Amino acid sequence: MDIEVIAVSKQKGMQEFNTFPRAVYRDSFMAPSFPMFGQSQFSPLFGRIEAQPFLAVRNGHPVGRVAASVHSAYHGGKTGFFGYFESLNDPAIAAALINAAVRWLSANGISRMIGPVDLTPHERLGLLAEGFSGHHHPGTPHNPPYYANLLAQCGLETEINLYAYHYDLHRPFPERLKRVANRAGRIKQLRIREINFNNLAGEGEMFSQIHNSSMNEGWGFVPLSPEEGSAIWQRLKGFSDPGLILIAEICGNPAGLCLALYPTKKLFFLHLTGQLTARLAVLAVPPRYRFKGLEAALILECLKQARRKGISSMELSLIAENNPMMNRIIQNMGGIKRNRLYRIYRSDAN
Repeated sequence: MDIEVIAVSKQKGMQEFNTFPRAVYRDSFMAPSFPMFGQSQFSPLFGRIEAQPFLAVRNGHPVGRVAASVHSAYHGGKTGFFGYFESLNDPAIAAALINAAVRWLSANGISRMIGPVDLTPHERLGLLAEGFSGHHHPGTPHNPPYYANLLAQCGLETEINLYAYHYDLHRPFPERLKRVANRAGRIKQLRIREINFNNLAGEGEMFSQIHNSSMNEGWGFVPLSPEEGSAIWQRLKGFSDPGLILIAEICGNPAGLCLALYPTKKLFFLHLTGQLTARLAVLAVPPRYRFKGLEAALILECLKQARRKGISSMELSLIAENNPMMNRIIQNMGGIKRNRLYRIYRSDAN
């Protein structure tokens, strides 16, 4: 029987959309759920997004899913996203889903599609292409190896690769990292503090300032409003350890952010070996404060805090391949190995 792709708009369809991944992962992995049942229910984090989820059905049973979306503030011009992609190992299913996303984007005036991106680059993005074994951190892509072949057979091409690095915290801290971090000690009125989850509005404003001034030339940049920044902190409050979310201030002004994810419920970040692991997800320093050792100081303080908490390893991800500064900082630390590769694909939505 032919594959039918249904535009999901009702609650029953959304339930099927969000539970379908169990057919792929057999409950060994919890794929993210679409965050709404109707366009009016977006949280502040998704307020500038229009999206349409699709469910592929064959013989009355779901066999795949995808969502197409447009972010009004994305700097890529007439570019939209596809995300939440899950499919059985059948090229016909994948093609039907991708074509549905392309058609929806084209009907909305979008001529280019990239993904997987779950609605916004602030969310989960990329397809796991290398490094399938071992522990996978919440919020990073995880998928069967055959997904890459399915998207390639749909005619999608590589847009950019994203890297993940592994650092063993049992090793001594790199001397080079400590030397560069010491340069930050010469900065007058420098203060490195942890996040204050009791001041979501103020910390949202800080996040917005640092993100928009430091990330605006990077791949996938979408400006972050103070309200969106607060919404991100709200989601992390009560889940992630504030001691590993560090803010640098100079004369009271936001100067840098190091965001490492390590949940208060340790089971989520427990490696198969029984060791605790964390993920350094954001390192951002505005241009006016760069080349002063601030990046190294934030990383070193984060690693020290992690070691005090008994964390045995740190993953640094997702680092774009065309971010030479960040890749150089990481590689110069020594004792770090690249252990995963994630891929973003592109297609003309015509």
